[in-house]
Amino acid sequence: MRPVIILLLLFPAAALADDRNLLAPSPAELGVQVEKPAGDGTHYSEGSGVFLGDGLVLTAAHVVKVDPGNRKVTVLLDGRRRDGTLVPDAQMEKADLALIKLPSEELGDKRRAQAPVAVCTGNPGPSQPVVVASMGTVSNAATISTPITSDLQTGSWTNLLSTGYHHGNSGGGVFDPRQGCLWGIINLELSGPSKTDGRFLDLTAFVPASKIAPFLDEYYRQAIGAPDQPPGKH
Repeated sequence: MRPVIILLLLFPAAALADDRNLLAPSPAELGVQVEKPAGDGTHYSEGSGVFLGDGLVLTAAHVVKVDPGNRKVTVLLDGRRRDGTLVPDAQMEKADLALIKLPSEELGDKRRAQAPVAVCTGNPGPSQPVVVASMGTVSNAATISTPITSDLQTGSWTNLLSTGYHHGNSGGGVFDPRQGCLWGIINLELSGPSKTDGRFLDLTAFVPASKIAPFLDEYYRQAIGAPDQPPGKH
């Protein structure tokens, strides 16, 4: 995960179209761990990701940013390390999203047949219960109850979890526990004192579904060799 950003915080006054008739996989089946060598033979970047189906893993772009000349990425899926590669051009730093492609021979029959993950049509609201799949585990959390304004950002933060997820959780999936669709991808740890009462806040930001959907519209079908049909929504 990126280094912690200390902010002075102020409280202000789909399913992807497919013909496979399979049950949607649970968040526990979708969360993976991602590693990318830093290029020095010793260090590596560590994070999380979401197995979307069709051999694709969605993660945060900053997790796989190291050693940009090398597209090789390791994905821990179903208890085994699997060799993948970054999808060319499918790394959007502004949205902090990236796609990893796992070859078919790296996947078992169940993973090859898995129906694509649904992307939620809207973003979660305040105090919304969520399920987070990251670092090989699944946990329950909730979005913040009130939008937060930072001195360092115009407008309010609404895509925040009220739980702090730390190193290695970037790229993890934030899911709607009722429908099972993908609401977000963890990308930033936020911590700092509240201006109103001095409480220390330990929060986590995520890339919301409203940004994930257009990213996948542009790159998903291209990555699997079917650019003519964009993904649907849930």
